[in-house]
Amino acid sequence: MAAGPHHGGLRAGPGRRRLASPAEELPLTPRVIVFAKAPTLGQVKTRLARDVGEARALELYRWCGAAVMDQLRDDRWQTWVTFTPSDQREATERWLGPCARWIAQRDGDLGERLSAAVDAAFAEGPGPVLLVGTDCVAVTAERIAEALRSLSTHDAALGPAYDGGYYLLGLARPLPLFEGLAWSTATVADDTRHRLRRSGATWAELPTERDLDEATDLVAVAHRPDAPSWVRVRLSQAP
Repeated sequence: MAAGPHHGGLRAGPGRRRLASPAEELPLTPRVIVFAKAPTLGQVKTRLARDVGEARALELYRWCGAAVMDQLRDDRWQTWVTFTPSDQREATERWLGPCARWIAQRDGDLGERLSAAVDAAFAEGPGPVLLVGTDCVAVTAERIAEALRSLSTHDAALGPAYDGGYYLLGLARPLPLFEGLAWSTATVADDTRHRLRRSGATWAELPTERDLDEATDLVAVAHRPDAPSWVRVRLSQAP
């Protein structure tokens, strides 16, 4: 049975690493794994690009990924980046900046790549593992801490997206969730819940958020003063 969301957490300021107080210390060694695609014109945010153009889609993708990584620079967990294509580490590192570990994504579908990343993280030892992307500005230090707290009492934490996928998945232990799923469909989150239920796992539900995949998702960043200026202009001109 899914538990309701547990709200709370402490947000790290932009560009600063935050030290946890003893009361806020999290168990074991949490690892946050960021899935990233190298920022190449015409190769990222292709659905969004159909509405706003490839250059603006790339600009927004770069901005969002940098904003997420800024939030993840925190001493309460390790941040890993798993990137694709495998020969684009340098370009991806210039974009996202330093992290604890860089791992090229393996070949295969998204499920195989997620599974490989989780296996690599748990091979390092016990401790919660979180999977996030670079296209949801709701992935903040506060949200990561919220997910990690929930993993002290649940087997998993799920951050569903409005499009039916998820922007965050946290695991307290390895679970069989990825093989054979219909990725990039509106049923990914529900299918993941079904697998969690079938495996006897408990999970916490985090607030539903928007990935930046289509023009209608731009409302998710309209309030951000650091967002590309064209976002606010476009939304102000919408009927």
